[in-house]
Amino acid sequence: MKEIKKVLTNGKFLSLWISQILSQLTVNILSFVILIHLFNQTGSTIATSLLWVAYGVPAIIFGPIAAASIDLTEKRRVLMVTNLLQSVVVFLYAVFLYKQLIYLSYSVVFLYSLLNQFYVPAEAADLPLVVKEEDLPTANGLFFITQQSSLVLGFGVAGIMNEVLGFRPTLIFVGICLFAAFISVSFLPESRPSTKLPSNFEKAFSKFFNQIIDGYNFIKNTREVLFPFLLLLGIQVIFAVVVVNLPRIATDILGVTAGSSGFTVVVPAGIGAIVGTLVVSKLSADGIRKRKIILTSLIILSLSILLISVLSGPITIAFFVLTGVGVVGALVPSVTYLQERTPKELLGRVFGNFWFLTTLATVVPVLVSASITDLFGIRFLLIILGLICTVVAVLSSYKVRQI
Repeated sequence: MKEIKKVLTNGKFLSLWISQILSQLTVNILSFVILIHLFNQTGSTIATSLLWVAYGVPAIIFGPIAAASIDLTEKRRVLMVTNLLQSVVVFLYAVFLYKQLIYLSYSVVFLYSLLNQFYVPAEAADLPLVVKEEDLPTANGLFFITQQSSLVLGFGVAGIMNEVLGFRPTLIFVGICLFAAFISVSFLPESRPSTKLPSNFEKAFSKFFNQIIDGYNFIKNTREVLFPFLLLLGIQVIFAVVVVNLPRIATDILGVTAGSSGFTVVVPAGIGAIVGTLVVSKLSADGIRKRKIILTSLIILSLSILLISVLSGPITIAFFVLTGVGVVGALVPSVTYLQERTPKELLGRVFGNFWFLTTLATVVPVLVSASITDLFGIRFLLIILGLICTVVAVLSSYKVRQI
């Protein structure tokens, strides 16, 4: 608690954290409302998986460019502009387009994601600049608490808001939250880029793309960074596959409606993630090695998913809680390690490339998982995911010794 209190007295961190809270809340409410809307209209997991494709295409096309640009721009300005434009996109959709074709939802997600390619690496790169290095594990822990709490709150209340208020008012609420996030980051101090583009266009163009290549080369050639990077990548892919298949998990395993998946699946998993974040922060403060925390968490994750695949009814909820613990227990130490080992001038590129590669690596598994679910059922898919997690745990026992 002493570590958390210290970070929370940092005004610069609070400005960034409030923006993250609002941004995470909005993206989860928006994603869940559109996900359930598409599933209820089409009854197809493939249709919901295409939502992830709409979110992923901007990362594939613009991710590397955005990642390189973060280290060349003033980060506060990037955070302000992206939050403001995301708010405008959602407001325009809510006011003028929400009654149009259902597939316009993909366009909103596409534009939101395009702006997120700049917001996410700017946020990750700014965090080590607003807190001291010894406070990074706690700050990352709070960020993960935000992510999981927003997932719980966002998915948990999105269905209720959609039913009680309607689709349009829910979208308007999302737009308001994004505008509030814009106001919050406006209080951050300026963070001047450590590298500037030359005034000559040809030299600037060349230097810009060299920035992208430098980021990839650092990840590829730094062994102590590469495997944790790949580990994070794999966990994010599994997470995306599960989210896309949430309606099927609710209907086929728990026997509830797709709209209830927020309460029955996401809320328990989010609670587990919050508990896991607090435990990981405490263990890190006590000097427990990140390697031990990661391996234990991966074992918990693989066993939980395998048990969910063979169980039914309320008892399954307990294993959703453990799944949340496992995911966060592997993520938090890995992210912290990457931030500690990455030079500050490369932070934007490393984390920007991470989100780009995550999205690129996710598109095919998400589409394949949707086909597997529609053809063979959600239990078969969960067995595959559980076995993959087991393999990753075994490999990690050999590959993460340096952490």
